[in-house]
Amino acid sequence: MQTQLAKGVQLTTVPSHQFKTNQIILNFRAPIKRADITKRALLANLLETSSADYPDQRALAHALAGMYGAAFGAGVSRKGPTHNLQLAITVPNERYLATDEPLTLQAIDFLAAIIFKPLVKDGHFDEPTFKRQVTNLKASIQSVDDDKQYYAAQKLNAALFAADEAQQIPSYGLAADLDQLTSSDLYAYYQTLLADDQINIIVMGDFDDAAVVARWQALGFKDRLAARPAAFYHHENAGQYTETSEIQALSQAKLNLGYDFPVFYRGQHYYAALVFNELFGGSPLSKLFMNVREKASLAYYASSSLDTFRGVLKVSAGIDGQNHDQVLQIIADQLTAIQQGDFTDDLVDQLKLGLINDFESSLDSQRTFAIQALIDDLTQQTVSDEDWLEQVQAVTREQIIEVSELVTLNNGFFLSGGQHASN
Repeated sequence: MQTQLAKGVQLTTVPSHQFKTNQIILNFRAPIKRADITKRALLANLLETSSADYPDQRALAHALAGMYGAAFGAGVSRKGPTHNLQLAITVPNERYLATDEPLTLQAIDFLAAIIFKPLVKDGHFDEPTFKRQVTNLKASIQSVDDDKQYYAAQKLNAALFAADEAQQIPSYGLAADLDQLTSSDLYAYYQTLLADDQINIIVMGDFDDAAVVARWQALGFKDRLAARPAAFYHHENAGQYTETSEIQALSQAKLNLGYDFPVFYRGQHYYAALVFNELFGGSPLSKLFMNVREKASLAYYASSSLDTFRGVLKVSAGIDGQNHDQVLQIIADQLTAIQQGDFTDDLVDQLKLGLINDFESSLDSQRTFAIQALIDDLTQQTVSDEDWLEQVQAVTREQIIEVSELVTLNNGFFLSGGQHASN
């Protein structure tokens, strides 16, 4: 059931007797702006670790323990042109406990205290807490450089979205931005977020629906004046391949490729794209895995992934640096093979079965239901489980070939140990 708490504030309750916990997820959504990304990531850290009622992690832990071991967390993510700051709490369903305490309602009150009563003094976030979380976030961001696979992926992202700086930056922001932030500036931005961000709340589990709706309504959310964020970002096709490279001290080179792929979530060609990706590099039966990694032994790993909120396809491969040119060519050959119909119907059936098995397994996850409800609200689309399965089953080899022809290689990033440097 959906309830509009205010303009731009949507509550979705999802009754389910499948799980022994109840989960509440609250998303603050806004169009991605370069100046705000790091602020939002730091806010997630602050909200997760302190509030006026729970000024430190010990107090927070005590409150969660009082709700029979509830789990609480905060984080940030992106979907296309939208940045999400998310708070989530999971509580045991009191019907399975020897208690009459309304734990789900207590969890709502807990989230309200976190959101509306942050740890603030004289118009700024508590200074010691603010500085501690700046240090923690900076260390977390800087540690990403130690993960060379992730580092290469971010470098590819910067090239792939060169025309839009906000799309280049990771959802958790940049360490350099933290040096410019003050506790008063961040608190002022938080007031803007509370007033302007679209809010989507999901409550899922076995609970008294009317009581849950009434508790959220009592919080008095105000109308949002800003428009809903757009669901999709349309990547600009460069129409030609450009590669950048970097040399670091490492034993395994990383080759990351970015393709323009104008297929969007639940839009035209979407289901064919899912099967195509499994065939290209998204599964152990894929051409990249079987031919680049297994048969030719040219990669330690090789896989592809879709971003159907930004219209791109990405390939990542861990290789011996001296094999760069050969790997680049054999990856291109796999795409060409698909475009020419060089795959069997039996393989397509196996790939569909893998997608279906993964989809059905995900239905056992409470969080999957909640995330899907959030995506449905963002895209303003709903597809039943049965329809999803039918759409995947209905994909033909002709549709796979057709969608593969939409793929255009745009950018590459090559991180090597010095054995090879690309021009």
